Amino acid sequence: MENFLWHNPTEIIFGKDTVKDLAEYLKKDGVKGVLLVYGGKGIFKSGAYAQATEMLNKAGIAFSEVNDIKSNPRIDKVREGIARVKAGGIDAIMPVGGGSVFDSAKAIAAGSCYSGDVWDFFEGKAKIERALPIYGILTASASSSEANGIAVVSNPEKESKVSMNSPLVYPKVSVIDPSFQFTLPQKQTVYGGVDIIAHILERVLDGDEGSELIDEQGYALIRTMMRVIPELIENPKDYDARAEYALAGMMAHNGFLSVGRKTRGDFSSHRMGHSLSLLFGAAHGASLSVVMPAWARYLYEENPVPFARLGEAVFDIYDGTDEEKALDAIDALEDFFKDINAPTTLRELGIKEEDIEKIAANASKGQTFGVLKALAPEDVLEIYKLAY
Repeated sequence: MENFLWHNPTEIIFGKDTVKDLAEYLKKDGVKGVLLVYGGKGIFKSGAYAQATEMLNKAGIAFSEVNDIKSNPRIDKVREGIARVKAGGIDAIMPVGGGSVFDSAKAIAAGSCYSGDVWDFFEGKAKIERALPIYGILTASASSSEANGIAVVSNPEKESKVSMNSPLVYPKVSVIDPSFQFTLPQKQTVYGGVDIIAHILERVLDGDEGSELIDEQGYALIRTMMRVIPELIENPKDYDARAEYALAGMMAHNGFLSVGRKTRGDFSSHRMGHSLSLLFGAAHGASLSVVMPAWARYLYEENPVPFARLGEAVFDIYDGTDEEKALDAIDALEDFFKDINAPTTLRELGIKEEDIEKIAANASKGQTFGVLKALAPEDVLEIYKLAY
């Protein structure tokens, strides 16, 4: 195990009817005006909008709004939010939604304190020096954005979907009320669950053999997700299943599963999935259920051990060589994705074979990336071909 320093500054308020508790934090911190950031109709259906605005009104805190944040958030909405903040009267950002809303809020929080264009942070041209505080209300678990300092945003003009990362954009407080997720469409529950599982797999499959304790935490989270997703398909209002789903989602990508590792993990599948979302509008979770098994099949013969361990810990696969157990584990993972009606081929996303080279070029951008194996552009192309 490697030396590490881990600190997560986000305070989590977890449970039913907890939005009202956020008022005390806002008043204690002297917040006078917030920018509400949200997506579409979902927060009205779940009751999250009503509870958030009631809490703000009772606390005497003014608010304005930026809405219509898409599931693959775009830089133009971030710039709209920044302009709203710079017009005055806002000293905090309040995302009410899922990961895309939280990501947008983080970019707005940082960009509002910067004289240049916010995209500079995503291109590495500028470092975040200051950001407005974020007080969030989560309504869809998937990305752990409610408890990390990462934001992923798309810039269609530059054909780029990339992330920024800073300790200054961790939410100060995040409310997680699992009951807000009762009204999510089934596909969103499925795709959010795939994203959660992918975040865990990207740690336990990074080839680090000195992190068994942390890997065991990851395996337990995967087993939990594989249990609760089918339960929620059957009964979307099962509070205990929603609560476990939401807690696993928060833990999957809040930094804990990276402690003691040589690297943060191998996020090649996420990078390749981003290109599917950017160029073809694929849901983020759907892109991962397609790419991750193909990525695994491309790599397992050279690196069978992490896949074999996954097979033993999650799928009770003990017979055969490491290579045989690894392939059986990959098959079992793909079968699970199929069982919950997540796509596993590019064809299911409506992507044509002649599109593959364009997608691969966008994902690689002529660079090599990856931890378990450094993927050259030709490797990336072959993985997409396997996914077809």
